[in-house]
Amino acid sequence: MHRDFFRTGLLFILSAGAGWIGWSGHALLLPVACAFPVLWSLARTRLQAAGISAAYFLAASRGLPQGVANFYGQDIWPGLLLWFVGSSAYVAVHVLLWTNHEGWQKSLRYIAACLMMAVPPFGILGWSHPITAAGVLFPGWGWWGLAVMAAGLAVMTTRYRPAAAMAMTGIWLWSAAQWTPLNLPA
Repeated sequence: MHRDFFRTGLLFILSAGAGWIGWSGHALLLPVACAFPVLWSLARTRLQAAGISAAYFLAASRGLPQGVANFYGQDIWPGLLLWFVGSSAYVAVHVLLWTNHEGWQKSLRYIAACLMMAVPPFGILGWSHPITAAGVLFPGWGWWGLAVMAAGLAVMTTRYRPAAAMAMTGIWLWSAAQWTPLNLPA
């Protein structure tokens, strides 16, 4: 019991860390968000999957309440409400599609969650989607980069996750080495 509690807490902390670092505002750190599918797939129960999803999403979108308050010139409560509603939708999709079956069934369910979070009504709230890292990992690849990224995230939910993680880390390092800063117009 104590060991499972420690494991669950560690998964929650790692998930929050992936959201916090991946969505810190530095483009080259965005691929850290790709750890979320691994952590989600390591959950042993739906409750753990809910906690992992909530930790990731709340950490990734931590600036939303203050951003809403600044934009509308209001207090922070509308932003907190939007933050929790968005989190609830994100968690609900990932809990609904989570399964304890190993293998490709879990991958297919993760891809289904990705698709649900990409189209309305849930897609409106899916603003911290790990697939967004495709723009950093595969710049200039267009739709092919998005497809490769989706496949990589799907494989990261299977027992082949170490191979997928090593391949994506290698691609990340290659991309970072080739990275050129954007020239913003004046």
